[in-house]
Amino acid sequence: MKITFPHLGYCSIPLRTLFAELGHTVIVPPPISQKTISLGTLHGPEFACYPLKLGLGNFIEALEAGADTLIMGGGIGPCRFGYYAQVQQDILRSLGYEFEMIVIEPPLGHFRQVVAAAGRLKQKNSWMQLAQAASFALAKLRACDDLHQLSLKIRPRVENKAVLANLYNRALTAIDAADSHRTLKTVANRFQENIKALPQTRVEPLKVALVGEVYLLAEPAANLAIEEKLGNLGVEVIRHVYISSWLKVNILLDFLRLRRKESAEQAARPYLNCFVGGHGQHSVGETIQAVRDGLDGVVHVYPFTCTPEIVARGIMRTYAAEKNMPLICFSLDEHSAEAGFNTRLEAFVDVMQRKNGQGELTDEQALHGI
Repeated sequence: MKITFPHLGYCSIPLRTLFAELGHTVIVPPPISQKTISLGTLHGPEFACYPLKLGLGNFIEALEAGADTLIMGGGIGPCRFGYYAQVQQDILRSLGYEFEMIVIEPPLGHFRQVVAAAGRLKQKNSWMQLAQAASFALAKLRACDDLHQLSLKIRPRVENKAVLANLYNRALTAIDAADSHRTLKTVANRFQENIKALPQTRVEPLKVALVGEVYLLAEPAANLAIEEKLGNLGVEVIRHVYISSWLKVNILLDFLRLRRKESAEQAARPYLNCFVGGHGQHSVGETIQAVRDGLDGVVHVYPFTCTPEIVARGIMRTYAAEKNMPLICFSLDEHSAEAGFNTRLEAFVDVMQRKNGQGELTDEQALHGI
């Protein structure tokens, strides 16, 4: 098999490891570019979610590079993510591409499908070898998540942000190249220590919660590198949704029926007490937690037409206005202009700085974020 998958932040690192350990040829799509966006927009439905279009563009570029097997996630519930694989498959076949698509469904309620997909992927490997490959891939994912969290904390404080960016990229490359758990632990610890040792200012930065749809949170090409831009503006980004934690809750604990209501879900319950799809309920809960934790603002990112996040946005705006919490919402798609995005982001940082100095927002600032 010549396997490929859509980009999602740095998830190509653990995915490449997983499939390479099983003996597959891995074809990682080129980094998301304007060409990727154009391909997905050209062939995807006009009002489809932005992540569907980007994933479609990834698949087209990978198929052109020789891939013959596509890996895609499945899903259930109100979010349209569960339809992505079927829609993308139909579009790609209509374009004349020949391939096999393997859809990884959530284990709870789809156990047989998951076992069947795993059996196709493991080929002649034993189930133990598959488990070992998955364990190593997850270890790399956790290492990437830990590194990313550290970079979010350090970036607004570090004096030379270019050095941090260089170290971060080198660390990801080293994690990708690690061929054992021991090597992985060594390189991850070394780069974390190197990053912590960078000269830092003593000024305490503003802190914002970054909430929203998981793809827009994790993929810099989709969110216009919002985390890096906020860090460069002197703002520490607090983000709770990471792929490793999402997998733990939605795959392992759900399957074992050990899942407990997360704190974000509990916080949201007085305002949104049911699952509306995606991370809509989490976005509301994390906004409430941001107020309780004394953060300086909330940034909400989601794809244009994302119904769960649109439901959440209305509740979040009302709550933020009541609590005098700066909130800004970004609905993003292929038409989003970076210049206007940067202007709004800079203005939002100004609002938070003024609030810190003056204590209160105007009614319009509180309701609309700016």
